[in-house]
Amino acid sequence: MRKLLLITALAACGGGASDTPSATVVSATPEELVTSDDALDDVTITVDYDDGDGDLGLGLAEVHDCRAAGLVTELVLPAIASDGRVGDHITGTLELHVNDVGTIAPGTQPEVCAELGVESLAADQTVFCVVLVDQKGHRGDGDCTTALTLFE
Repeated sequence: MRKLLLITALAACGGGASDTPSATVVSATPEELVTSDDALDDVTITVDYDDGDGDLGLGLAEVHDCRAAGLVTELVLPAIASDGRVGDHITGTLELHVNDVGTIAPGTQPEVCAELGVESLAADQTVFCVVLVDQKGHRGDGDCTTALTLFE
């Protein structure tokens, strides 16, 4: 079973922006995963976020594994902006962990992956797409990692 853990949430406040949160994938490490080795089958995805009304905290981070539809892990985000700052523009970084990436038979690519420009994957590759959803249900456009190589 895959798990998604939030490691870090840093916030900075600033001027006006969209109320819909946006995610930009900064990195995914390691670039090669060994699905048969529990010590080598986890990936860390670093995401920069931007939320114009500061209510991303207590929303969701959705991580879609583009190998097949239905491979999505949702994480309830902790509070990010203090109560007095909700309503203000926030930016920061989330560090997400997807644990226990396993071997699966490739299936139909999730719609979100296709919409974000992910092309067909080789049998030994995966891409993860991250979509942020704030407390009000505003879904951002999301962003995706580069292709990661999978070894058994």
